[in-house]
Amino acid sequence: MKLLASFLLLSATTTVCAQNWKVLPKGVRIIGTRNVTTSKITKNFNQSGMESSLGASFRVDASTFNEMTGNLIAPNLDPNAYNRLVVGEYKVDADAQFNVQGTGFGYGITDRVMFYGEIAYYNATVRARMSRTSGNTYEDVARLLEQNGGAQNTIVAENLRQMIDANEGTIQSVVTNYYEYKPIGDWYGQGFGDMETGFMAKVIDKGVTGLLLYPGVVLPTGRQDDPDILQDIGFGDGQFDIFGEAASGYVVNDKLSFGTIFRYTYQAPTTKTLRVPTQRDFQLSDESGEFNVKYGDRVRWALNSTYALNDWISFTPSYTFMYQMKTEYDSKYGVANEYLAYNSDKLEHQAQLTTTFSSITPFLKKQFLLPAQVNVNLVKTIAGRNVPNMGRFEVEFRMLF
Repeated sequence: MKLLASFLLLSATTTVCAQNWKVLPKGVRIIGTRNVTTSKITKNFNQSGMESSLGASFRVDASTFNEMTGNLIAPNLDPNAYNRLVVGEYKVDADAQFNVQGTGFGYGITDRVMFYGEIAYYNATVRARMSRTSGNTYEDVARLLEQNGGAQNTIVAENLRQMIDANEGTIQSVVTNYYEYKPIGDWYGQGFGDMETGFMAKVIDKGVTGLLLYPGVVLPTGRQDDPDILQDIGFGDGQFDIFGEAASGYVVNDKLSFGTIFRYTYQAPTTKTLRVPTQRDFQLSDESGEFNVKYGDRVRWALNSTYALNDWISFTPSYTFMYQMKTEYDSKYGVANEYLAYNSDKLEHQAQLTTTFSSITPFLKKQFLLPAQVNVNLVKTIAGRNVPNMGRFEVEFRMLF
């Protein structure tokens, strides 16, 4: 059980502004910083698009108990008794929170082409607590076996009454000693994310409309999640991405404009050491193996409108759609590839409101000394599938020189 498989898509292009087909003039530089703070994340949008706890609830029945203990319960136990045997039901309550600092740089190579690069540094906190929600059925199953009669059933019934009651500490011990995971509990992590770099090329500029194309790559500089820690979060996927993006817009007048961005990302295959699941819905495993992993390609589309209150202040509401295709796994472990790939696609709908304070227009009119911009972004995931339900507050500063 990984609490979060992926988290933030931090890109220099997430804030869409008026005339988004524009690039830096030749020889002009831009630097930018961004601080992102998330709300406390306690829920996911699950595979059905419904809200569910960020943690997990699980039941240890006879089948699961045998998986955890190496068939300690005899497989030839009476089928009715075997199906009714429950060791306990448990719940892992979890929440996560992030603070991210991003840094970016751009340079105008010509009046139509600019280079840019950016990287983010993550601070993450995950809190996880395990509790027991239901007890065992040892006594009920023992009585059922005795009613069925037979010497073997009587012996098994007596053994059931003497079985240890598996509380939270028992399950934690199995997780750490048998499966050799790190204990379930609080986790803190920090480190760099994946670095993005590319070129932006203005191919059409007709004053009121235009088109910008930019190819780029994402470099695997980020920390990857640890397969031996159930509650940790990776800050990068561990493989190269290649993407192509197109941005266009239309200026209605000095006050109102519209823009859109479309990006397609190809995620290159990579090799990872992962735990090898033996059941689709029970991911704990005491075996690790090498897998060739091809994360699903990602499509992202954003639509926005910008209203300029004056030369200094503007507001940009926007909508973003993201879909990531199913992940593919290839290894010698056969059915484990299918278990890992199951329910691995992602879908997300986000709403964003950006308030921009900019001195660029006053600078061009020679009414202010420095060209700079501050963006304040409020971002909320409004629907999705297999993504966290979260909000973000972002403050971004950009300066041209």
